[in-house]
Amino acid sequence: MATKLTYRHIEVIRAVMLTGSVTGAAASLHVTQPAISHLLREIDGLLAFSLFDRQAGRLVPTGRARLIFDEIERSFIGLDIINDVCARLRVSEQRNVTIALVPVAAAAIMPPVIAEYRRSIGSDFFLIDSAANEQVIGQIVARKADFGVALETTAVPGVQSHLLFEFEARCLLAHDHPLAGRSVVHGGDLAGMDMIHVPRADRLADPVVELLGHGDAAPIQVVECAGATGACAMVEAGIGFAILDPVAAFPFRNSRIWFARFEPRVTFRFCAYWLEGREARFDRAALTRLMTERCRNLDRLCLSAAPGEPSSGIGRTPVIGVAVGKTPRPRPAVSALPGDRR
Repeated sequence: MATKLTYRHIEVIRAVMLTGSVTGAAASLHVTQPAISHLLREIDGLLAFSLFDRQAGRLVPTGRARLIFDEIERSFIGLDIINDVCARLRVSEQRNVTIALVPVAAAAIMPPVIAEYRRSIGSDFFLIDSAANEQVIGQIVARKADFGVALETTAVPGVQSHLLFEFEARCLLAHDHPLAGRSVVHGGDLAGMDMIHVPRADRLADPVVELLGHGDAAPIQVVECAGATGACAMVEAGIGFAILDPVAAFPFRNSRIWFARFEPRVTFRFCAYWLEGREARFDRAALTRLMTERCRNLDRLCLSAAPGEPSSGIGRTPVIGVAVGKTPRPRPAVSALPGDRR
């Protein structure tokens, strides 16, 4: 008799968790119900505690069962990925490129980059995994991702970083807002106006809130919305203004929202990350270059044009370091990637 859980035991636990009954587990594993019942008793004996309580004909998982199930799912996801790779290799020998990145980058940066990479560099298979900023770095360290894109964060030993672009914050306004039409909105212009606050996911001090001040000189926060997409939709509905980076706001560039520069300058530095010493199975330099070009065009596109100005707005050369209130410098034009034109 086994003294530790075997793969068959793990399969049974997972099947019962997913189906909620012995009958469902037996059907999903193509075995008899008595076989499942026998294995459940065996599991309880090995663990010296019960994983399921029977309630109204169903098996209800205990707290311990849920903790075990979390680990089981992580293992099965890894196995599913391996099976997917094997299935693709039966068709063609494609290289896998796993990219972990924050959700806004997945939506705004990656689509034209992957299209151009596959057109001009190679037909690699891309696996895109959206994750929170700190989770992106964690996936790089754990070798679960080949490449990461996230906001600049504290240096992690063994992780190489490369600045893709430094964006300046935009002030997003409804089309009929009193300040719509201005190319630049200053913090003082927003005193007493309704604001949609988008908190930082990393829970660090928010520079936008600090710059806008407090008391009578500050805007009135009427909504706090953790998601950039929701915040942009609320701006378009006229609920208030929002201060966002162009990457987060990009999906709404063709909406009725007015995009203005915000001063004093607040910057958002997006970086690429990879594990030092890990051999790249893809053209990492080309991918990084395409991402930087995309960021430059994206920055240019996320500006509304006042009457008589070009529709795409004017970009600026990125400045290294925290920059507040510096005079902008013109940036040379760059060729657009597919999907950059309005």
